[in-house]
Amino acid sequence: MRHILLSGISHHVLTDLEHEKIKTIEIRSPHNFLSVLETNVGDIIFLTSTSGEDVRAGTTGLIARIREKQVSMHRVIQKTPEFYEESEFQLARLQLEMKGHARVRRSECCELGKASVVDADEVRSFEGR
Repeated sequence: MRHILLSGISHHVLTDLEHEKIKTIEIRSPHNFLSVLETNVGDIIFLTSTSGEDVRAGTTGLIARIREKQVSMHRVIQKTPEFYEESEFQLARLQLEMKGHARVRRSECCELGKASVVDADEVRSFEGR
């Protein structure tokens, strides 16, 4: 089944999602942010700790359903007597519900400015290799 890919997710976050079953994560990295923009509440996505460039057939990860999605702008101001700096960045918050483990069958390479997509099969039981 085809899923939007979120790559480079921390092992700690994936472990929490696996144990807690529901977790809210923040997405700030540009490659994952672009992927999130193409998702909707109710979509099933694939998450892995592997970097996007290294995702290939056999890469394992989790599949999760998006329960809530929020995109917002944040402003950061740094001020000292010598300078004043203001920057803005966008981030997305996703509340995810763990659905299971999955393994990538085929990765569709991402183009600049497009979502990363994988074709992944759910792993329902232990498979020895």
